[in-house]
Amino acid sequence: MLIELDSALLRISPEQAPDFLIRDDDEISENELASRERRWNLVRDLVEGRTVGELLAGGCFGSRVNAHALAVGVDRKQIYRLLFRYWSMGQVKNAFLNNSTNWGKAESRNIAPGKHLGRPPKYLGVVYEDRAILLGEKERSVIRLAYDRFASGKCGTVRDAWDWMLGEFYTKTLPGGEPGEVVRGTYPTISQFKYHGKKFFDDSYVLKGRRGSIRWNKDYRALTGSASDGVFGPCHRFEIDSTIADIYLVHRINRNWLIGRPVIYVVVDNYSRMIVGIHIGLEGPSWNGARHALFNAYTPKQEFCKRYNVEISEDEWPCHHLPFELSADRAELLSEAGETMSNTLGTILKIAPPFRPDWKSIVESRFRLINEGLDLKFYPGGVDARRLERGDRDYELDAILDIDQFTEMVILAVLNHNRNLRLPHLLTEQMIADEVSPTPLEIWRWAMDHSPINARTKGAEELKIALLPSREAPIKRGGIYFQGLLFTCEILQREQWAENSHNGTTRYVRVWYDPNCVDSAWVKVGAEFHPLTLAPHMAQKFSGYRLEEILDVLSITKQVSPDESFQATQDRVKLKQRGEEIVAEATKMKKQAGKPPSKAKFKADKRVNRQAELVVDRARDSVDLKVIHSGSTASSESPREPAALEKGELSSRGRSFLKLVTGESKGCGHE
Repeated sequence: MLIELDSALLRISPEQAPDFLIRDDDEISENELASRERRWNLVRDLVEGRTVGELLAGGCFGSRVNAHALAVGVDRKQIYRLLFRYWSMGQVKNAFLNNSTNWGKAESRNIAPGKHLGRPPKYLGVVYEDRAILLGEKERSVIRLAYDRFASGKCGTVRDAWDWMLGEFYTKTLPGGEPGEVVRGTYPTISQFKYHGKKFFDDSYVLKGRRGSIRWNKDYRALTGSASDGVFGPCHRFEIDSTIADIYLVHRINRNWLIGRPVIYVVVDNYSRMIVGIHIGLEGPSWNGARHALFNAYTPKQEFCKRYNVEISEDEWPCHHLPFELSADRAELLSEAGETMSNTLGTILKIAPPFRPDWKSIVESRFRLINEGLDLKFYPGGVDARRLERGDRDYELDAILDIDQFTEMVILAVLNHNRNLRLPHLLTEQMIADEVSPTPLEIWRWAMDHSPINARTKGAEELKIALLPSREAPIKRGGIYFQGLLFTCEILQREQWAENSHNGTTRYVRVWYDPNCVDSAWVKVGAEFHPLTLAPHMAQKFSGYRLEEILDVLSITKQVSPDESFQATQDRVKLKQRGEEIVAEATKMKKQAGKPPSKAKFKADKRVNRQAELVVDRARDSVDLKVIHSGSTASSESPREPAALEKGELSSRGRSFLKLVTGESKGCGHE
């Protein structure tokens, strides 16, 4: 036989063991175990300690079986059957179990014809005739069709699907073809409908149909792997996402201005679960918000934290590296600007399909951890929508935190997450040997020293071009006019940009800016970025604020209320009317004075006349000042001539001017 095997004339074919052999004793009933032991004891002394060859050798097999059968008190044929069964089933003890692999008949229904199943239904103790009908293939097909409406989410409840079935298949048809009433006693009961419907459709099919494929893929489907599969170290893959925070905020400049709920952007390292970057803003999920979170993730954090009154060392948040892959939603990075960022920084974009947050499950779970760490619903203005009842106080009315205070809270929550979240399942064999603490921060530190991936960093210039927003701004006489503000810089003053632009053709420069702080703005000259500073008179009002807040203030202060607009219109109308009245009065007085002899005479002595009028005005003003100085109350009557004029207490020069004026007035009359 060995020769035939070597020459491939024979080959060994593995045989699958029957299912009834592959069972543990815990899966076998007590009766079957007792039957196995009884059969085993009948042949135990014959086969135990002997091979098949020893038992068959010498032509004494039959006599040995006969002697053993007499010893145990059974017929020798039974011993033969047990031996052959034992040898053919692999010489194991379980060969003596009942071979139940093919017992029974598939889909067999042994029901007596014409007999109803179950007890007769009763109403008030009396059996009534309306009961479950005997179901045939037609009825089962109808049930399957109707129950599928419920399973696929086309109707609300099982009873709705049952009612639809009765209306479609178990109603009379009127002569005009219109459906009539349901025929009593001819349809399956609701219990039959539920029972057979569950046999046709399993729970997974119903759950997927009722919840929809989107929720099924997100919440119910089986997990076939880990989110870290294929990730070889820190900075291999970052995940970014955004969510609306469960708290209402107020404006920093005027705390009576409600600004709504902020948007939190989070960037997470897939390998270590380290939160490497955040951004708190007011703009919804978009590239404009995501770019700030990425800029924060790719730059050192000390200055960022210091801006929000959080002092840290570089080692407490040592994340300023670029990933090789970046996973995000379509809203954040599916744009031309996102492609430009990818090309500039050399990062591969992984855009998740719509409605598939499970493709970036790690960053999704960070939002839950941050919310749990902060307990936002217990802060003034916090939202707990699931517990809001009618009559409860509106969350918006309790808002007291501004966006900077909320950002400080989020930073502290992120630092706590990175230091204290326990992730023992992420530890590798080498990490355990090196006694690495299973926290994101410690895993990050260890992996940065041992990872085969060389984490990359970029200079500030490249990051600003790739991530920060920019806009063209005109150069005006007061400086660079950007977003309603005036900026200046050293190169602007040194090269006289403002003078050249004001006195010639208006020049424009591109301004890169960080909306988180209006003081962070730059202009690019060649390959170098020059920082911009606010003009002194604007720095007093707006330095340190976010650009969003400043734009709000500028927009609000420019608005005119309806009452103010109406009052301004009313004042303009009154001004015009009074001006016309004054002109009419002056015209009348001019006519009463008579016409001058000639135009030349009218314009003559203009300087003398002006000086005489000036003397009168000075005398009147001096009297008014004396009245104010003495504390006397002003008279409500019309202005009177100064007392000095009535008493003739003017200087000699003043009297000569008055005499001249009086003489001229008398000489101007016409006969």
